[in-house]
Amino acid sequence: MIKPYKLTAQPCRFCTTYKKGDAAIPPELYSAKSDAPDLCGFPLPLPSKKNDYTCRAVTMDGAEWFGATTGLTRYFKDAEREDDVIMFFAADRDLPDNRVISLLPKEDGLWVQTETGVTYIEMRLVGAEEKADILLAESVKYVDRRGMYSQKRLAVPGDVSSAVSYGHSDNDGCFTAGFAIAEMLRFATFKREKGAEHQDTLGAKKTALRAVEACLLLMHIHGRGDGFVARSYLCPDEPVPDDGLFFRKEGGKATCLETKAAKKRGMVGMVIDASAPVPDRLSKLYRDEGCGDDGIVYKADTSSDEISLHFLNLLFAHDILCADDPELDEIIKFSVRGLMEHIIDHGYELHDCTGQPTTWAKWSKKYFETSHGYVDACLNSAELLMYLKVTMHILGESGKWQKAHDELIADGYADLTEKHWDRLYQAGLSMGFEPVEDIMYGDHMLCVVSFWGLCMLEKDEALLEKYRNGFRSWRTSLKREFNPGYDLPFALSCPDEEIDMERMATWLYRINISRLAAGVSTIGRHDTPVATRRAGYKEISWLLPNDERFISKYDRNPFELKNVDSGGLNTVESCYIYTFAYWIGRYYGFFE
Repeated sequence: MIKPYKLTAQPCRFCTTYKKGDAAIPPELYSAKSDAPDLCGFPLPLPSKKNDYTCRAVTMDGAEWFGATTGLTRYFKDAEREDDVIMFFAADRDLPDNRVISLLPKEDGLWVQTETGVTYIEMRLVGAEEKADILLAESVKYVDRRGMYSQKRLAVPGDVSSAVSYGHSDNDGCFTAGFAIAEMLRFATFKREKGAEHQDTLGAKKTALRAVEACLLLMHIHGRGDGFVARSYLCPDEPVPDDGLFFRKEGGKATCLETKAAKKRGMVGMVIDASAPVPDRLSKLYRDEGCGDDGIVYKADTSSDEISLHFLNLLFAHDILCADDPELDEIIKFSVRGLMEHIIDHGYELHDCTGQPTTWAKWSKKYFETSHGYVDACLNSAELLMYLKVTMHILGESGKWQKAHDELIADGYADLTEKHWDRLYQAGLSMGFEPVEDIMYGDHMLCVVSFWGLCMLEKDEALLEKYRNGFRSWRTSLKREFNPGYDLPFALSCPDEEIDMERMATWLYRINISRLAAGVSTIGRHDTPVATRRAGYKEISWLLPNDERFISKYDRNPFELKNVDSGGLNTVESCYIYTFAYWIGRYYGFFE
């Protein structure tokens, strides 16, 4: 029995940056004087060295602010939560730069002058669902690209309103599927709480449908008609980047474009069939923007990342959206049948037009016998078994799917799912690194969706226990992040295991109210011990709050010591990292 955790409104940072001389800046800020704070005997570690602090101010809420040559610190000894007693504010996310010159409390906030600009900081109470709404609104307005939700590039650094209309991500399908699952759970939660015809319910359904359709479109946009799935696609007038395999459709054919990857593989100019029709309901996503089929460019060499999220997305779409939408259900059934047949017929691999497997979508015993496949086998086995269980659930039939499933079980695939940590540890010993150094943080999401899907659908108790053990074998690394998007599916799959609701609440509370990927440097912080790994890179020794570390998707090491995030001020990310976690919690009763 789940005991709901009551999420409450918590302080969030709202920072507005100005150029010096802006009329909105109080003139007295420029002349504000303050002595360096006396921090002798200060009871807690501080983000900057004590002798780096140069000025002090107290805001109306009683919080003390210490300006330094290396950032800004907020100290509020009466904070409701221990994690909020000390907060660090830094460039580029909160400040123009880290050299604070003067501070001026004003009304409900604080004016901060730095060497190159001015920031006004407000600490506003924001509820958990309100934050989900704020983040969703940003993504819908600035990140949505014909229903795909990964990220957008900004024409003007730091200005989300300057998001360009074009672009792509290697993992458009995977990130959009995560977004879609969150929106489906939001819809289902509102339907249960507010009724099917409430405007909030209908709004959530509309957003969920658009994202689900965008994912389904990637399963048809290529026109191959063989169950393949594209990574992403571009409209005819969008620039094609040189970072993978791209095919342009024209007259029922698709031609491989010239890129480094295509030249390396000898594929430039290769022409393949692209005559299979795209369902009208899905093609509307680009036709409504004035694009036809001719000129569409799709990206190939798809990985298991996309395939795993596609299957879980289709499972939720079938169960949540299709009861009153038979047209959508038919498209889903057609799509899942085609994809699963492709994987089985190609020896448990996803094959590109060359007849060879894509780089990373391989679930065959042949791959498991390679050096990479030895460790991957444990997760990839769970992925493949999940695909088959989802296929049988959606199609309502067994036949060839059950036959393939039973053969895989007899071939030891279910046993492999339990061996992840053992094999990772063995690989570390043989190659001279610590197991934690070889963690692929993007695999955490793949692990979660695979084992969550298996544990939802498996009825055989012996197999279910194997899958639970497989999920447990990932906990050494998963639990380091205290990410509710990981821990809640784990709790649903392994109900006897404990999870830390307080730490997960902190994770949610300290997510930024914008997904602008502004970097926050952790290099030089004085309160974060650093560990140097055998491989030579550095990690901080404990997990910083989300609003004090770089912004990323579910695919990065949150402990990595970084100067700035690779996206910098030039990218705005999807909200799904928050909404996926939050709406799982709401729908399944973990959060009030």
